[in-house]
Amino acid sequence: MIDILLINPAEKGGFFEKMPPLGLASLASFLEAYDISVKIVDFEVEKKPLEHWLSLYQPKFLGISGTTHTRFESFELARLAKSFNKDIITIYGGVHATFTASETLRNIPEIDFIVRGEGEEILLELIKTFSSDQKFEKIRGLSFRKDHLPVDNPHASRVHLDSLPPPAYHLLDMKKYETKMEYIHKKGISILTSRGCLYHCSFCSASRMFNSLLTVRSANGVVDEIEKLLKEYKFQAIKFFDSALTLDREHIENLCDEIINRNLNFPWECEVRVGTVDQPLLEKMQKAGCYYVDIGVESGSQKVLDLMRKGITVEQSEELLNMCKALGIKTKVFFSFGHIGETMSDVEKTFEFIEKNSDKITTVASGAGVRIYPGTYLESYARKNHLLPNDFEWSMPYDEEWNELILQSRSVPILLQPQLGRQELEQIALRIYSKRFSGWEGLKRGITKLTDPQKLKKLQNFLKLKFKK
Repeated sequence: MIDILLINPAEKGGFFEKMPPLGLASLASFLEAYDISVKIVDFEVEKKPLEHWLSLYQPKFLGISGTTHTRFESFELARLAKSFNKDIITIYGGVHATFTASETLRNIPEIDFIVRGEGEEILLELIKTFSSDQKFEKIRGLSFRKDHLPVDNPHASRVHLDSLPPPAYHLLDMKKYETKMEYIHKKGISILTSRGCLYHCSFCSASRMFNSLLTVRSANGVVDEIEKLLKEYKFQAIKFFDSALTLDREHIENLCDEIINRNLNFPWECEVRVGTVDQPLLEKMQKAGCYYVDIGVESGSQKVLDLMRKGITVEQSEELLNMCKALGIKTKVFFSFGHIGETMSDVEKTFEFIEKNSDKITTVASGAGVRIYPGTYLESYARKNHLLPNDFEWSMPYDEEWNELILQSRSVPILLQPQLGRQELEQIALRIYSKRFSGWEGLKRGITKLTDPQKLKKLQNFLKLKFKK
């Protein structure tokens, strides 16, 4: 019998790479430091049903994580837990839960509590309060029901990251995880060195989730964790999963210095933000092992960049690509189509940008359709302009089959506008994926999808789109 079982639902559709549930691993290590018994089950890699684990561990509390993509799976896990034992206390957390707390409590009776924001201290206080005075109103960052109505307590303060112990990798079957490191044949793994973002892109909730603040871990602590992953778990490469590793200049420089000073030799990939990087910094990153950077350019139209509140210019994007090429650093560049106010003329500017800079872009990562997530400016814009149904609620059934045609998730709404609706997004998707599957490399990419049921479904949807009457 344990105090709490933390679970991560499986995501349908293969839209995200399987990686260790770092948030749950952080929660677990923090709780263990206070002598609370914890186990983690990640249904992305574990196939036995929830009932098996509930029977095995007999937890008093069940902590359920999840994303907008997996919200219905999270709700179903709560229902299964209550049907197994109605006395299990169910707690839901994560970005999606944070921005939909009251609505979820209204519509999903099997969820007892919702943790908003960073969960370590809130969850600890909830578990302690449950065994003492049960005055839940005093726990900042907690949402719960009082007299059958949802109550949102005031927001909690940010967590000091260096006060947290390293993630509880010992509670995960690390042999089941491997992050794909493109262009190198190395076994990779993802880690986090910071939380939050200083910017306010219309389609992203990272800044609101963390109160528009960026917090970072010490370089020493991060590299200690990296050494453990390399030596104890035999990983060979690292993918930094931060929103952008270059948001804090001192942080990235200290991190590179620590890697260099310890004479560690491993390749790594990270996301960098346009406008936060210059050549000396890139040179230091490369010296420390950075071989590949992910860049969210998003659009080749300055008008669209401004409307999405990106805070960068087209010229800055080109400048960064030029610097990376000069140093031989590979680039994965993200582009998205369907933003607020975007027209087919703007779309064409983005394709022209891609073509113009094709010799500097190692990998083009693009998609048709912008997903609407809770807590974003895009969500409020869509509601205000009636681009979401008036009665739309995140916890109510939603399954849009058309989304699959443009290779998007059926469970997340796509922004559809009068000037850029389904027909236009289908044209864009066809153009993107025709390019992706063309030539010998494209053929090989298509063949690799034949052995993965989720990827095969995407290939089938592309063929449907291509031969649509």
